[in-house]
Amino acid sequence: MAPLRRSFPLVATLFASAVLGSAALLSAPAHASTAIALSVEDLVDRSEVLVVGVPKSRVSRWEGGRIVTYTTVAIDTAIGGAKKPGETLVVRTLGGQVDGIGQITHGEAQLPIDRPMVLFLRALPAGNAKAMVGSLTVTGMAQGALPVEVGTDKVARITPHPVDLALVPKAGAATPVKPAAETLAGKALPVAVTELRTLWAARAKK
Repeated sequence: MAPLRRSFPLVATLFASAVLGSAALLSAPAHASTAIALSVEDLVDRSEVLVVGVPKSRVSRWEGGRIVTYTTVAIDTAIGGAKKPGETLVVRTLGGQVDGIGQITHGEAQLPIDRPMVLFLRALPAGNAKAMVGSLTVTGMAQGALPVEVGTDKVARITPHPVDLALVPKAGAATPVKPAAETLAGKALPVAVTELRTLWAARAKK
């Protein structure tokens, strides 16, 4: 199912609903997109770049009748792909704010400024001629953007937030996969990075 999009007059809470909440993924609300649930292995296999990054700035614009947002992300830790710490990359997401108009694409990844995240990224699909050259997109929509937060124990951990994305099993799958966010939730960042690097290396051998 294609992502749902809504346009509306600009309000202060445009992005807030997607970045606030508990550490566990909740059931999708009435306005939600549907996507096939992706495991950690699925995300790794479908991505071309995997990093821990910090969104630093964003700009939104109209493209083909819809609003898209380009977020510049500073790379803190390079896990997989041809990127290095200290470099930046640009991530394209659907939705944003332009000239008093806001647009939401339900289920899209949210990239709050100055909030570190584990990002699974890939090149844009063919047919995006108007897109910014070299920009990437998040693999699996919100599934591929996992916030990192420091808790009371002062340990940085992957802390997924509720998203408006209803996950369904792949058609014909013998057993449902465990969504990546559930697998990685609560893991200390160094542990998660080590595990993801192992999966990335294994992917290269396939």
